[in-house]
Amino acid sequence: MDKLKQTMLTVDELTEQFLNEFNKEDASAEQSAKAMAEFVFNVSEKANEQVLREYQELRNVTDKQILENRGIRTLTSEETRYYNEVKKSGGKFDDLLMPETIVERVFKDLQEDRPLLRLIQFVPGVGRQKIITGKRHGKAVWGPLHKNLEGQLEASFAASTTTLHVLTAYFIISNDTLDLGPTWIDRFVRICLQEAVADAWEEAIISGTGKDQPIGLMKDLKGSVVEGVYPDKKVAGTLTFKDAQTMVGELSALMKGLSKYEFKYTNLAGEENTEKRNRKVRGKVYLIVNPENYFDIVGRVTTQNAAGVFVTNLPFIPQDHIIESNEVPVNKLIAYVDGEYDATVSSANRIYESKERFVIERATLKAIDLFGDGKPIDNYAAQIYDIKIPASETVVP
Repeated sequence: MDKLKQTMLTVDELTEQFLNEFNKEDASAEQSAKAMAEFVFNVSEKANEQVLREYQELRNVTDKQILENRGIRTLTSEETRYYNEVKKSGGKFDDLLMPETIVERVFKDLQEDRPLLRLIQFVPGVGRQKIITGKRHGKAVWGPLHKNLEGQLEASFAASTTTLHVLTAYFIISNDTLDLGPTWIDRFVRICLQEAVADAWEEAIISGTGKDQPIGLMKDLKGSVVEGVYPDKKVAGTLTFKDAQTMVGELSALMKGLSKYEFKYTNLAGEENTEKRNRKVRGKVYLIVNPENYFDIVGRVTTQNAAGVFVTNLPFIPQDHIIESNEVPVNKLIAYVDGEYDATVSSANRIYESKERFVIERATLKAIDLFGDGKPIDNYAAQIYDIKIPASETVVP
């Protein structure tokens, strides 16, 4: 593709272009490799251009708060030493241990930029670990002072082993960026890692199959797993947002459905039990939809008040709890209970030079392995709905 045309494309457009080429059924290995090379080269070029532009604009700014607000952060002493070594070596990352704080900041920035990732608590992890979860059941009993104990509080515990999967990010750093010094090298590295990680994690959280990747909210944890792949959940219902009265009924049923769950536990006597419970979900439910459907929904609940101000009201769910994600299929909706997805992340200690042949003629490719895993806490963390908004209907009056 013409280089000028590539430069004009946004990162999202470059990503879409790459995936279209990379995922073609009839694409040869050479074509897929070429698509990957073009994507990495152009995204890295855009990141280099952005850093150089920001440097020219902000190089005389000394106010740390202004710089932080623009994404130019104050480095720790360890990070400064690391990037100074990178600069002195001419971009040779290989023999240098990368401070953990760099990747931690990448995920913090991601959560600020991506509303979906803001819902997920990313915790540090190791290659293989055991996770212990517990829930209390039973209740205390009221009675007179000195009465014999009758109430008994028990807790159920479950253990699961998680193996982190690898997510490799690539970038190409220019000498011009290296010459700017530690703060700006850091800015470049974080931009590239964010671009590489953001879409991959969103896709995993929404529709990850569980095979060599996390398990997504759309997957059925109780379904039959075929060659490591979890099946999709069955649709829990249909949302039409037809009118005010219909919306109240549809969303109250949605909230009621999410308030119910069940769990299995082993009591102190060693007996296995399944208990049906209810939970409070008011203020905790998020609706995750494709951007196309976001405006369909918001448009139906937006009205103009007597003062001429447009206001948006959705029954039971605040507007900022409607989350857009390109990874959700059009006309599908995920109703998710906040805090019900566990994610673990870790990173390799080094950035290394990739030996991939598809970029050998373009530049030296840098790569970093980011490890992660994630899955819903249980099958009640989210429910899937179809969206069928009548095309002929007008917006709610």
